[in-house]
Amino acid sequence: MNNKKNAQPHNNAELSTTDNAANTNNKKSMTPCQKRVIQALNSTTAWISREAIDRIAGASNGPEVIRQLRIRLGYDAIAMERITVIDRDGLATQAGRYQLTAPGRQRLQEQEAMYV
Repeated sequence: MNNKKNAQPHNNAELSTTDNAANTNNKKSMTPCQKRVIQALNSTTAWISREAIDRIAGASNGPEVIRQLRIRLGYDAIAMERITVIDRDGLATQAGRYQLTAPGRQRLQEQEAMYV
């Protein structure tokens, strides 16, 4: 028997809230990678390059760690900027760098026991 109703949410509330995943993730403790990155971002007002984020996280997925932190703290909590750099072949390319914003610092301070 083919029952198409089973593939659909039980109510429209599940479809209307885009931050359900964020609310669930906020209750989980941070991973060690996430803790190292947020502590590094919180310890400076300077920009931190994507390559440095990778080293701090201890993995080559710095942008994913940043995405996870944005889900926890809000998408406006961590700014990203692309800058032009010259690669080893002498070609111009765009590199990303990250910085904790003022709203991000405030949220982190308010929820410090949960995040750090």
